[in-house]
Amino acid sequence: MFYFDNVDGKKVVRSNLIKEIDCFFTTREFCLYSKTEDMTANREVLEKYIGEKPANNQPVHGINIEKIYDEKRFYERTDGLLIEGHGSAFMNFGDCTPLVFYCDKVAMISHAGWRGTVQKMAQVSVKKLVDEYGFKPKDIKVLIGPTICGNCYDVGKDVYNKLYETVESTQGLFDIKDGKIFADLKGINKQQLVECGIDKIDVCPYCTACSEKLFYSYRYENKTGYRHSAVVKI
Repeated sequence: MFYFDNVDGKKVVRSNLIKEIDCFFTTREFCLYSKTEDMTANREVLEKYIGEKPANNQPVHGINIEKIYDEKRFYERTDGLLIEGHGSAFMNFGDCTPLVFYCDKVAMISHAGWRGTVQKMAQVSVKKLVDEYGFKPKDIKVLIGPTICGNCYDVGKDVYNKLYETVESTQGLFDIKDGKIFADLKGINKQQLVECGIDKIDVCPYCTACSEKLFYSYRYENKTGYRHSAVVKI
């Protein structure tokens, strides 16, 4: 279950599914990235809180996953950051789906917008953990963070067709209202996870577009340059 907490008095969202590591999602009060404004003060708050400078990435809506190393703090053209044993990372999101994975001292943050969802980033991430560490899907815990909801995310028919093909069961994942097709990105990613054997999943109930301005919405705020973030530390 997701709940509100704070870091240095700034609101964040956590889940009690993953208690073994420090993991949370920032809100508008604790922005770590902006295209137009210096976020150094908030970055310093984060670094003081977790005790180090976390790794970060340049998302490109792909499925590349990189394991972080102490000496490298930035990963270009990467949509998944994997932490083994110890370390920290954060990843920025507009309306896309944040996925956080954890099993036996290994954690991962993955970025799944519609393009990443079409490429099954959720299942690619699970396969990485299974192939590299021998984990069983039933032992992997997954958080699906704040994402634009199925009532707010209308898509064209081409995107609908591509998303539709990524899951075996589409029940409740798409809707048609006023001639528009709406897609539930959180639900589609959850279904992809279920279909590859994951059963420990917590889905954030908050929408980036309509949850009382808790988060930033790229789509509904005129392509805002501000982002909220998923933060993980082992």
